[in-house]
Amino acid sequence: MPDDTPSPEAAVRLYLLYLQDPTSLVDKSAVEAAQREVDAASDPIDKLKALAALERAKRTDAGELRAAFIGMAKQYAEAEGIPVSAFLELGVAEDVLADAGWDVGRARRRSRRGSPAPSSNGHGRRSRAPRVSIADVKEAAMAIDGPFTLNDVAERAGGGSPATVRKAVEELVDSGRVVRLGPAPGHHGPGRAPTRYARA
Repeated sequence: MPDDTPSPEAAVRLYLLYLQDPTSLVDKSAVEAAQREVDAASDPIDKLKALAALERAKRTDAGELRAAFIGMAKQYAEAEGIPVSAFLELGVAEDVLADAGWDVGRARRRSRRGSPAPSSNGHGRRSRAPRVSIADVKEAAMAIDGPFTLNDVAERAGGGSPATVRKAVEELVDSGRVVRLGPAPGHHGPGRAPTRYARA
């Protein structure tokens, strides 16, 4: 029987890709097949079930990716000489790193001692987003009426790192409390259009 367990490097790569862009790991062929089922359905119940299957196909199993990362990241990092601070820089949450076996608090203290002085906002204070928990972000997202983007959620929550905001909203999507609507229409700025979400 084939072993589908990813290698440590693959587990780390997939989780980091998920944090960077959750949609990058969606199986496009499965989404296209599900969309064809939606288009072909004529009975309302069949269409309802096909739409549910389409929504599932668009999701990434965040829990499975997180579990694989927790189980293998420390082993991979020790073998490759990668410090925990590097994972923090890439947006991996402290609780995930702690579950993977790192002493994140000690690593942060060591990083602060060995890092250059932080940039300031012109008044001698460090310029950074306020620390906002995933629970705070979820509460902010559920308080928004109508479609919203990750930036809208961050503004409503009063801060939060991009990785924290993205993780919180994707967990709401996975739980069925929020749905992903797709790219925002009328986007003309640099880069691709931000994804819009809405309460289910």
